[in-house]
Amino acid sequence: MAVSGRFASMVLQFTSALVIARLLAPAEFGLFGIATSVVAISASLREFGITGFLVRLEVLDREALGRAFAFTMSISFTCGIAIFLARGEIAEYFHDPRLANLIGIQCATFVLNPPTVGANAVLSRQMRFGLINLIQVSITLAALLLTLTLATLGFGATSLAAGQVFQSTLLLICLTVVDWRNVLVWPVFSGLGAMFRFGSFAAMSGAVGQIGNYVTSLVLGRLLGPAAVGYYDRGNGLFVAITDLVTAVGNVLFVGIAKARTDSAEMATLVLRAMRNLTAVIWSGFLLLAALSGPLIEVMFGAKWRPAVEVLQILCLSGIMMSGYVLLFQTLVAMGATGRIFAIEATGQGTRVLAVLGLARLGVLGAAAASVVSTSLLFALYLSVAHRYIRAHRRDVTATLIQSLGIAVFTALPPALLVRYDPLVLPAFAHLVVGGLLGVALWLCAIFALRHDMSRELRAAAAQAWAKFGGAQQSD
Repeated sequence: MAVSGRFASMVLQFTSALVIARLLAPAEFGLFGIATSVVAISASLREFGITGFLVRLEVLDREALGRAFAFTMSISFTCGIAIFLARGEIAEYFHDPRLANLIGIQCATFVLNPPTVGANAVLSRQMRFGLINLIQVSITLAALLLTLTLATLGFGATSLAAGQVFQSTLLLICLTVVDWRNVLVWPVFSGLGAMFRFGSFAAMSGAVGQIGNYVTSLVLGRLLGPAAVGYYDRGNGLFVAITDLVTAVGNVLFVGIAKARTDSAEMATLVLRAMRNLTAVIWSGFLLLAALSGPLIEVMFGAKWRPAVEVLQILCLSGIMMSGYVLLFQTLVAMGATGRIFAIEATGQGTRVLAVLGLARLGVLGAAAASVVSTSLLFALYLSVAHRYIRAHRRDVTATLIQSLGIAVFTALPPALLVRYDPLVLPAFAHLVVGGLLGVALWLCAIFALRHDMSRELRAAAAQAWAKFGGAQQSD
């Protein structure tokens, strides 16, 4: 239920992006992206790791919930009031007075979120993830309907901000109905030291991550205006959808890595095999996405979003680097090397900020290239540090990555040539379908020709499917 609920939320968000992209102009999306970036960086501080702190407590009583409410309320209200009062200056800095209203609307989330922390923690402790996801899917759908209605009526970027606040409001209402005792708690302002010590590291890590994630929108908004932010965010949205899948796969692999952490030889074998399979799939997927990005964006969002095509193509290179180190990140987590992870991430995000500041002056594509710079550095750092734990031979790692790169190029190059030099001048949808099918067929040919580990996995999956469905039909 938890997995299906998460998938349903992703489908709803993806569907909303398809529809709203045809209703709003790129500049309106860009305005919302700038406002969201300003609010999100401060929002990372208000979380402060409190939910994790409450989940870890042996006994969670109302006094602990009161402390959590007081702590998050203090930080959230302080950040919200500061941003609300500075919204005029922020709008002036970005040369667009419309930003003031958008930021003001989004500041309402600083008031709505603190009461939900306790109830969320209690539901998580009770393992009621099905209920949590049901609530999330329901409020996402309701917020989507409101956003679409307002966008259709011509409210522009305000429809996106209103939908966001409406979603936070519905979350508070739903949690109050389900578990009002843990929502309506009295704030307790004593004994907050333990929460501060636990959450300070999480807050710093979250702030560093959010700055890295949103600095591109802020710099582009300042230098090139809202339309540039809109084009970047549209390409980045598709990129993030794939990287979320990569992260989910990494979380699954983490369980096996954690179990093998005491045996260096077993861990090396496990990590190499997982890296071989993951990169063979994800690298081919990213290169194929880059090859078909033109027809994909035109079919999904319309011709007005064509400037986002090259942004997505460059970000796909960043995705290749990111998918290369996600497994190494999970290895360090399993070994408890959190200090090294923070140092690597801080270095990578700092590099990204500097790269964006330098390359964004070249335009939207320069800003996208900054992501490639930072993820390449992160890949190199994670590879260097993780080698001390997994003890795998460098030549084995190099051979694995070269083979995956060869499979990816073999998969994506013919579809890219088809799209670029089509003698029949097929429509975008035909390019998307034919190119996608051709890429999948070529990938399968490469996997089986090289006798890759994935070929055995595919044969096993096909045999299981035949035994389940083919056998059932024969018995009927």
